[in-house]
Amino acid sequence: MTITEPEAEALLKKDLSRFEKGICDQIDVPINQNQFDALVSWAFNCGLGATADSTLRRRLNAGENVNKVISEELPRWTSGGMAGLVRRREAEVALAIS
Repeated sequence: MTITEPEAEALLKKDLSRFEKGICDQIDVPINQNQFDALVSWAFNCGLGATADSTLRRRLNAGENVNKVISEELPRWTSGGMAGLVRRREAEVALAIS
């Protein structure tokens, strides 16, 4: 299948909006834009089912410090330390706490 760049961007935006809505629906506490963006990136990678069942979600919704929870929980999602996922989670944590 071949698609144009505008078609690819439209598909990405459609997918992304689903994950943005998912984070909005699953996280019940106030978060800032950087935290939201990091969580959307994580959910996009891991799936909304995984985020719904996650300790990260439970801890956030229990009212724990958002940056602490993100810093402790996101690095656990690396499929056993896969280098690419380690870098991705580090970038998401850095974004969230900036």
